[in-house]
Amino acid sequence: MDKILIVEDNESFRKMLELNLKKAGFEFESFGMAEDAISAFNRDIFLLGVFDLKLPGMDGIQLLSNILEYAPDFPVIIITAYGDIETAVLTVKKGAWDFIQKPFDPDLLIGKIKAVLKERTYELKEKKIVGDSQGIKEAIKLTRKVAPTDATVLILGESGTGKELFARAIHRWSKRKNGPFSVLNSAAIPESLLESELFGIEKGTATGVERRKGKITQADKGTLFLDEIGDMPLLLQSKVLRVIEEKTFQEVGGREVINVDVRIICATNRDLKKMVDEGEYREDLYYRLNVFPVHLPPLRERKEDIEALIDYFISIYSDNIGKEIKGVTERARFKLKEHHWKGNIRELENVIVRAIILTDENIISEDHIIFGESMAYGEKVGKIDLKEMGEKARRETEVRIIKEALKQTEGNKAKAARLLNISYKTLFNKINEYNLG
Repeated sequence: MDKILIVEDNESFRKMLELNLKKAGFEFESFGMAEDAISAFNRDIFLLGVFDLKLPGMDGIQLLSNILEYAPDFPVIIITAYGDIETAVLTVKKGAWDFIQKPFDPDLLIGKIKAVLKERTYELKEKKIVGDSQGIKEAIKLTRKVAPTDATVLILGESGTGKELFARAIHRWSKRKNGPFSVLNSAAIPESLLESELFGIEKGTATGVERRKGKITQADKGTLFLDEIGDMPLLLQSKVLRVIEEKTFQEVGGREVINVDVRIICATNRDLKKMVDEGEYREDLYYRLNVFPVHLPPLRERKEDIEALIDYFISIYSDNIGKEIKGVTERARFKLKEHHWKGNIRELENVIVRAIILTDENIISEDHIIFGESMAYGEKVGKIDLKEMGEKARRETEVRIIKEALKQTEGNKAKAARLLNISYKTLFNKINEYNLG
């Protein structure tokens, strides 16, 4: 469970806050000095902060500014002394979520905390990074530190480890958070179309061709996320290098040099250094991308996070699918924790969605846990080819999940493709294959 960060130098008042937060069911860490709170913030994950304005050494306003520099969307409730309204209003202008005056009824503070949670529920469900393992804590700490800068970030990790989720977090915690977040997956687009998708295309380049803005232009004043950068062809690598170094580019078929203000985040599941050594990747581009690497551990190396991820995905998808799932049996949890998870978090997410769809009760049992192309749930073994059964299960599962994604996005195929972590073209082909149009 995420914790609340309390900073209050008055020990008796701090103990009162702790007692009431504990009664309300919240976890927390409390400190008497801002410097200690900053150290805790850098090593742990907190949901929100409750800071006293008057603190020894660094005061509440300085603490607020320090925290928001690394996490611009971190909600903070400021506690002020009676009659200090002017300063309290200043803290709100500087980014505090709200303030509360001493003396106050503890229930008032609890109500404000719950209001923060209610306001941010949708955002947390859609964007939350789940996990309390050391590897994930370290990755979060690094992303918070690099987010306020314009440094190029290289996110490294196996497929399905959440690289785009971290890229979006960096954008959300950055000074560009109100700008666009544009995504291009080098592995999902045919090489012949990749250049025009990235740089755009000039009108009249070919007969009947209209001008089309590329992902770089779309990301102007914001962030461009180049996913699977290791799959980018050598021909385009030099052009990407120019964008990073000079912040300029030319559209396909165009002569005009276009200036762009864009921050670049890249991700790959490949060993770029090895590719450089083998002549498959430009060395100069590699060093330009590798300014600030962030490594995401595979799920098999953070198994202590599996239970939290199970509950997280159930909380999201049970509502979407229209089922009230109250729990998971111990045998089902054991089965999930013992799996190797070659597909990482994405595989776990798919398995939980299948389980929610398959159960007719309000609980998920081990029988509902189906990995990969396992036998369709509830189907008896007869004189049926095992490969055929696996293919049948795969197709049935894909149809259910695609239907649910289209329902959730109200038929918006682009949004559904992003939800399913596949390209628009792949989704379009699946819809035609299964006659879902």
